Amino acid sequence: MSPKQTSSKKFLNYLWTGIFSVFYPIIMAFSLLFVGLVWVFSTLSWLLTSLYYKIFPGQGKAADKPVAPNWQSFFSTDNFQLERLLKEEIMFGPAYYKLRAMPNNVESLAKGFFGDFKYPCFDGVLLQKFNTIIPKELPDFDLVFLNLKTGQLKYIETIKSFSWSVEESGRGIIVRWQDEGETFELRLTQERLLHA
Repeated sequence: MSPKQTSSKKFLNYLWTGIFSVFYPIIMAFSLLFVGLVWVFSTLSWLLTSLYYKIFPGQGKAADKPVAPNWQSFFSTDNFQLERLLKEEIMFGPAYYKLRAMPNNVESLAKGFFGDFKYPCFDGVLLQKFNTIIPKELPDFDLVFLNLKTGQLKYIETIKSFSWSVEESGRGIIVRWQDEGETFELRLTQERLLHA
């Protein structure tokens, strides 16, 4: 290394040290000022909130407490009503509900978790009953039929697919779904759903 390079390197080190020494107190003062301003505004916000609750007692307290979910109407006919209660909603996935029948609760409904799918047909309604609420094991549900006259819940088929549909076809219903690139089709008739 030549003496010229060594002296220029020393000069740059002295210059950098000098600049840092001059600006370090300014940087520290700015940091302390910023922290102080944050503390002032935080304290001011806390004082104003406390003052508001003293002037208007009871205001805003209900919003602080989590609201328990309520039973909501899900499906109804002249003499039968289904209500649902949200239990959990998986991010980017389905919502799980508990169902109950009014006026007489169907025992088999109370034991499972159901989706928000319903398809009324043949004196009953098709429902989506989940076998698991573990996100890794989705999709996995049973298509079931609730007979509105007898209150019986009947298993139809286990479906492991997010891509499925139900449509009317003549005197019956066709359920289609895809699983690993293969398309499946299930034909449901009134006789199959009500008499088995």
